[in-house]
Amino acid sequence: MRILRFIPFLSFLGFILFFGLRSSASLWELDWLPRWLVQGGEDPDAWRNTGAYFLFSLSVLFAFRRPRWLILFLCGCLVVGVEAAQNMLPERWLQWTDILYGFLGVSLAGALSYISRNESENR
Repeated sequence: MRILRFIPFLSFLGFILFFGLRSSASLWELDWLPRWLVQGGEDPDAWRNTGAYFLFSLSVLFAFRRPRWLILFLCGCLVVGVEAAQNMLPERWLQWTDILYGFLGVSLAGALSYISRNESENR
């Protein structure tokens, strides 16, 4: 049953890679996505990037548990890697704000993980 811990991690990784490395940033081109999700996803990149990397980082922390600092470092590397790869795509470009919002999501996941583990150890 330990393998079930990896399902959210792989799902969020696929989600980030699919949407992050598409040739177009517009979600309106994807007919299979519900319109309410497309409209919400087209809103400011801040929430989209922060939320995606927050959920991804939490799933990685849940799947691998330790060492926490290395996991968060690798999640931060993924943020930079996806943005750097976007710079090589024809209609995409690297945006520093996306990297900062991605780091914010990773940091929030790390803080939540730290707080929850300290709380569970104090009980």
